[in-house]
Amino acid sequence: MKLSMLLPLTALLSFAAADFPDEDLSQCLIKCLSMGAGVAGCSSYVDTACTCHTEAFKDTVGTCLKKSCIQEDIDTAAQLHKRVCGADQ
Repeated sequence: MKLSMLLPLTALLSFAAADFPDEDLSQCLIKCLSMGAGVAGCSSYVDTACTCHTEAFKDTVGTCLKKSCIQEDIDTAAQLHKRVCGADQ
C-alpha cells in the first residue's frame, strides 16, 4: 500500500477509535460489541461504517447486552450508539 493511501486511512481509524473510549466501557459491553462486529462481518466494533448500518451488529449486541450485562451497560451502549452513529440509526 502506498504511503499516500495509508495516511488518510490511519487518520480515519484514529478518529473512529477516538469515539470509543474503551477505558470507560465495561468488559461486558466490550465483549458484546466485539461479538456483534464478528457476527456482522465488521473489522471491529470501531468500524462505524459497518456497525452503524448493519442490523446483524445491532441485533447481536442487543441480545448479548440483555443476556449478559447490567442496565448501566445497556444505557451506555444506547448513548454511545447515538453519539457515534447519530440519532437516526
